[in-house]
Amino acid sequence: MNDGDMIRELNRMPVNVKARGLLEMDGEEVREESLHCVHAALYAIKRGEVIVEMDVSETVTAMMTWRPPRLANFLMLRSGEDYEPPGWEAAADLREFAETVLDDIEAKMVTHFPYYRSPEA
Repeated sequence: MNDGDMIRELNRMPVNVKARGLLEMDGEEVREESLHCVHAALYAIKRGEVIVEMDVSETVTAMMTWRPPRLANFLMLRSGEDYEPPGWEAAADLREFAETVLDDIEAKMVTHFPYYRSPEA
């Protein structure tokens, strides 16, 4: 499976279908080459609907260009497993949705980047 097929497969997950709908409802052009939930989170940051630390914003921006295997690894997805950030289903709008995705991304940053949030950093 090539990267294009993999990203399409990832974007079929319910969380990404919802993200796509929220982006389209807001008039944002959906980027097929990136994960829709990451795009929604970045869009909310850029619009000022959510405020995050610079490290989180930079990570989300970088995630827009990551290859699907790297995204799946970062999000800690096992084969065939859906990405389900806590609370995403109950999110009523783009801001709430982005907050759930960003909270989950930040939690994963703590796991993947040992010095993130460290007093020495």
